[in-house]
Amino acid sequence: MNEQLPFIAETSTLPLLSSMCRVRRGENFRVHGMTVSRPMLCLILQGEGILVLNDEVHTAHTNQLFVLEKGTTIEAASRSEITECILLSINTVSLQKVRGEWTMASEPGLPFQWSTGPMPVRHEQQMVSRFEQLYTAYQGVQQEHFINIHTQLHELLQYISESRLEVNQEKVDPALERSIMYMHRHMGEGISMDHLAKIAGLTPSSYSRSFKKAKDMSPTDYLNRLRIDEAKKQLQQEHRSIKDVAESVGYGNEYYFNRKFKQAVGIAPSVYIKRDQLRIATASILGLENHLSSLGVEAIASINGFNDQEPSESEQQRELTLQWNKLRQSRPDLIIADSYHAPYYDKLKSIAPTILLEHVQDWKQHHVRIAELVGREKQALANLKQLAFRTLDVARRLQQFFDHERVTLVEVKPPMIRLQGTINHPLSHLLYNELMLKPAQIAPPEHQWVDYPAERIPLLDTDHLFIHRLSMHPASEKLLRRMKQTSSWNRSPAVLGGNVHDISSWLTKSWTPSGRHQIMDELVHIAEQHAALSQTGLIVQF
Repeated sequence: MNEQLPFIAETSTLPLLSSMCRVRRGENFRVHGMTVSRPMLCLILQGEGILVLNDEVHTAHTNQLFVLEKGTTIEAASRSEITECILLSINTVSLQKVRGEWTMASEPGLPFQWSTGPMPVRHEQQMVSRFEQLYTAYQGVQQEHFINIHTQLHELLQYISESRLEVNQEKVDPALERSIMYMHRHMGEGISMDHLAKIAGLTPSSYSRSFKKAKDMSPTDYLNRLRIDEAKKQLQQEHRSIKDVAESVGYGNEYYFNRKFKQAVGIAPSVYIKRDQLRIATASILGLENHLSSLGVEAIASINGFNDQEPSESEQQRELTLQWNKLRQSRPDLIIADSYHAPYYDKLKSIAPTILLEHVQDWKQHHVRIAELVGREKQALANLKQLAFRTLDVARRLQQFFDHERVTLVEVKPPMIRLQGTINHPLSHLLYNELMLKPAQIAPPEHQWVDYPAERIPLLDTDHLFIHRLSMHPASEKLLRRMKQTSSWNRSPAVLGGNVHDISSWLTKSWTPSGRHQIMDELVHIAEQHAALSQTGLIVQF
């Protein structure tokens, strides 16, 4: 399907402007559980915050466009003083010529195959101008008003269609979209790459190159993903055999389907069917067991093969042996491991089927992936939504206490002192992007962290120091004492002002929903203590 508005065909769809309004709200603007009654486009003119569509959390910012299908549930919260948006609702009618006469019927959706969610486009400012022009025309009373506004609506929709971007910011290619639409409609049939290339009007080699550039995967991999996603939906239905599901999504051979499904999902279809009943164990330094707990599932055993504490080598080996024995005795149905445990993969697999999660910077991907493996996808969405709203609320509270004061995170990690940077880590993103704390200049702006000998620590020119001691063992205490003897420490505004705060293991906790809640609990407690002491004059203000 080429995205054009066909107004002269024997059967045509025609979008009509139903209503258009400009909404402007003040600070702490919230929307609770609104349901969209007709298809809409929402353009953010001013402000930023979170927009939850059908329980899926999105960040929202100025000049961003969202598509809202009929029936979409909306929750929203702004972090800006002023929030402004344009809401454009559409009725789509189907025109059909029967025996020389035109008949008209209402259609439920948008004229294009757009789905609920953000719609990235090129040249955002041009799109905003077109929305503004249409809104001005909608308010007008000039002659031929009806024709004018609907002509502008069609031009706007066509402009959006032609300016759409892929997730990787590549321009959407209508030719590739036609082949993808064919995959969706005919995935249960045999589909050749030659036929898909012909639909796109390209040679097979050009089609494959263009597809991979746009979608970051080959056409074959994309088709397999569509089929596996559809198979997962069908496997959740009662009385569906694996053989029937395999055939319905285009895999004539059940054995081949089993292999492709396990390759994509990590578990066999037979295990996927009963995934909410599995006994799960974890092997992780990133708190995968806490992900499970947040989803209402308790790990029957957990192993951490990389204990970062300071006991002797013999003590470490004894503790690790106990963990392995407990893991074997628990007889799990499935082990979920993080990428750090890749060296143990064969050993873990000898105990139970093991899924090794890929290393990702976005911790939410782990939460959603684990939720799928245990059949708790809805709970994962609820967790992420709750966390997003709480983060927004805590950010507002912290701004009242910290204002423009600078913060720095230090980890006492023998034999070095580690200064946490501002990029490429879930904790950095939480502190400096979501909670909007201000990093000190000494926080490395281009690295996750930088390590220093205690005697060579740079001047800790920051208003607040958050310090995590890896352990209370002698090596950590000795390292901390050496740092405290330096002029870099004793000249620090945070030290002079009494704003040195001991914290728990935020670096690890930032990878899980429950851990992020705990980090915010500590921050709020620190902020309230800081405010109380400031009022009594016990803290010197610089």
